[in-house]
Amino acid sequence: MMRVLSLKCGRLYRYVKFIFLVALLIVLLMHTHTLFASFQRNELTDRRFIGLNKCPACFGTSWCRKFMNDHIRFESWDRLRFLDFFNVKNVHFAQYGEPREGTRRIVLKRLGSNQELADIDQKICKRATGRPRCDLVQAMYKTEFARLNGDVRLLTPEVVDGWSDLVHCPSQRLLDRIVRRYAETKDSGSFLLKNLKDTERMQLLMTLAFIQNLLCYR
Repeated sequence: MMRVLSLKCGRLYRYVKFIFLVALLIVLLMHTHTLFASFQRNELTDRRFIGLNKCPACFGTSWCRKFMNDHIRFESWDRLRFLDFFNVKNVHFAQYGEPREGTRRIVLKRLGSNQELADIDQKICKRATGRPRCDLVQAMYKTEFARLNGDVRLLTPEVVDGWSDLVHCPSQRLLDRIVRRYAETKDSGSFLLKNLKDTERMQLLMTLAFIQNLLCYR
């Protein structure tokens, strides 16, 4: 009895595997043009793909010029967008190079899954308009981040306490370090806020409010 059951399961497994391979082949054939196009174009120069169209509702801008100047390109299979369905953690391998620096391999990672990032967009819209969808750029100027932006010139624990896990119990030393890293300078801490643009301050405040685990690096 067990042997018969085992043979049936083995046959079923082969059928399922065959159907999966056929379905995969059909998908590849249907997207042949897209596949060739994916290998030819560099989507990392697309403002929408890298999220630049959402600024100041975005995270980080110091490398935007490198992206837009075609200095960063996906490696091999990372160029195929239909594989993003399986790449839940949004981790990509790429090559970064400039004429005077040579080329080196880098890892790109979004600060969340596609669903998590969509949830953040929805939260911003609801805070600004009460609706789940909206123009994010316009919505940012109707949130508390814009109102705080007019008042905050020194980032203190009282301002951001409890906004997210990152600032669940913040110290002034932590906030000074975050502002220094955000401004990419060695000057004194949170006093640097007064030297930032309005959109940069809003971007920093929004990041502190929504990102649960933020790694500050260059």
